[in-house]
Amino acid sequence: MSTPPYLVTFNFDQFALEYPEFATVDPVRAQSMFNIAQLSILDNTGGSPVKSVSTLAELFNMLVAHMLTIFGRVAPAGANNTPIGRMSSATQGTVNVSFEYKIPEGSALAAWFNTTQYGAMFWVATARFRSARYMASGSSGIGRSHAYGASPVVIPGL
Repeated sequence: MSTPPYLVTFNFDQFALEYPEFATVDPVRAQSMFNIAQLSILDNTGGSPVKSVSTLAELFNMLVAHMLTIFGRVAPAGANNTPIGRMSSATQGTVNVSFEYKIPEGSALAAWFNTTQYGAMFWVATARFRSARYMASGSSGIGRSHAYGASPVVIPGL
């Protein structure tokens, strides 16, 4: 995929080294998941709060693994299909296990990301990028708020 000046280009060989459970996935399918991720989930044009290209590449690889697991209905060879969360209950006769993964309320996306171990890693890794920054002006504690990609909000009298 091309057009805007993208910072990260998907490298299937590197992805397969980091996530060997997906080594047998068709590289075209993996590239497709990367394309969808950069179009709809993570900014790849430099406007992202993620300024490190290597961090951005790692985040994209987590997203590709997450999306391949969900959309590809992939059960890759040797995959670690460990459920996310802690085991909250278990039975032995006729086997019954329940898992619980509590996350703070506030985002409809959290539930979607936490459906796979890769999405959960992405969600945790991007927590610091999902909030506005507050910059205090002097020692008064009065300042301004700045959301990524938006112009600063100026508080009158500062």
